[in-house]
Amino acid sequence: MGFIATYHWRVSPEAEPAFRERWTSITKAALQFGAFGSTLTRTENGEFVAIALWPDQQTRTEAFARIEASPPLAGVEFLEELRLEVLEDLWTVSPFRAD
Repeated sequence: MGFIATYHWRVSPEAEPAFRERWTSITKAALQFGAFGSTLTRTENGEFVAIALWPDQQTRTEAFARIEASPPLAGVEFLEELRLEVLEDLWTVSPFRAD
């Protein structure tokens, strides 16, 4: 039915502009390889979480194999990735629903 990946980072204030620029660049590249898009959010404690929508896990894996790897950014700590299979979808607007 669909696939969602979430990514979680801790970013120092001085690294935030470069981090957000890189996130935007990678997200736009992923769109060319089948991604449905992503949103970047900030938690109450200032950490960043991106939520990316994909048609399936294979498309995500293949897209990231094609996107050029970037060197780590100083001041950015990657914390976690969660891979989620969509079971029920009640978003009012969603690329996963056929109706």
